[in-house]
Amino acid sequence: MDEIRRIVGGRLRQARVEAGLTQQALAQELGLSQVGYSGMERGRSLIRVDVLLDVCAVLGRPVTYFVGVGSAGIGDVSDESREVVGRMESMSRREREAVLWYARVVQEQGAKELE
Repeated sequence: MDEIRRIVGGRLRQARVEAGLTQQALAQELGLSQVGYSGMERGRSLIRVDVLLDVCAVLGRPVTYFVGVGSAGIGDVSDESREVVGRMESMSRREREAVLWYARVVQEQGAKELE
């Protein structure tokens, strides 16, 4: 997981710098604190999917730029995961939040069934 955070963080920084934005400016655009954003960029914290999709919209980069597949060292992504991310890219922030809420509920329910 540390390797994933490092790779994604490095790509966050590269895309931000290429866009000519400071951490503060991008964090503000995303509705985050500069400290919170900095943690993701430095690989100290994992970026949430909804935030990643917002980053993609602001910086004009596809999700695959940040999470890459195969050669990026992150590993292969299932077809189902690709489909979910692809569909979420075209959703509004509110719709993405609803999907994430539902996914959390389903996951929690599954965990309870296993107990």
